[in-house]
Amino acid sequence: MFFDFKFWHYLTRPHELAGSLQTATMRKYGSRVFFVILAGLFLFAFRNIWGMGTEALTPLLATMSLEDYTLARIASLAGTLIWAILYMAFHYYGIAYILSLITSIPFRKLLPLQLLVTGLLLLEKALVFFVFAVKGASASVSFLSFGPLAATVLENWYLILFLNQLTITGALIIALQYRYIRSFEGMREQRHLLWTLFGIHLIMAFITAAVGFIPFETLYYKVVGGGS
Repeated sequence: MFFDFKFWHYLTRPHELAGSLQTATMRKYGSRVFFVILAGLFLFAFRNIWGMGTEALTPLLATMSLEDYTLARIASLAGTLIWAILYMAFHYYGIAYILSLITSIPFRKLLPLQLLVTGLLLLEKALVFFVFAVKGASASVSFLSFGPLAATVLENWYLILFLNQLTITGALIIALQYRYIRSFEGMREQRHLLWTLFGIHLIMAFITAAVGFIPFETLYYKVVGGGS
């Protein structure tokens, strides 16, 4: 038997996808992977061209020639595209590998799940970018997270960055992964699966918040601007 992979259909019915993978052969999956990757590259490129994450380049316009500034923007765009590839590869391959180790589900059968997750993360970024573009300004915290609320009551920037990683999309991803994994034979007996998934997301939030303290803008300015 064969079945077609339909992104929007299985995004709300992950249990059906898990069931179909155990009894049939999937078709039209490669084209969906290609589309998600292409959409992700375009999204990250548009964000960079619009100005998200390029604040360190603005002062360079006053100190460099137009040609040098153009090269700096091209280098920034190239770096953003490389980061986009690493970002999507981690959520697609990396998380699938981690879940495979935890659940003993074959790695390849977890890739369709993580394609849904990666697409959902890109949809979140697209929504945030759209709102920022309409507003004409960006912020370091997402309105879909606890970040804005934390920024009003907390002064510890690490906690703010950590709570900024706890988003509505994250909760949807946990539910998506839970329903998908539980649909595999032998997974219903895993009582701590939900807490395990929640723990993985918390660890990733801690790491991401820590990375937020790395002065990338300062390092980038020293490299492009020739140092202090």
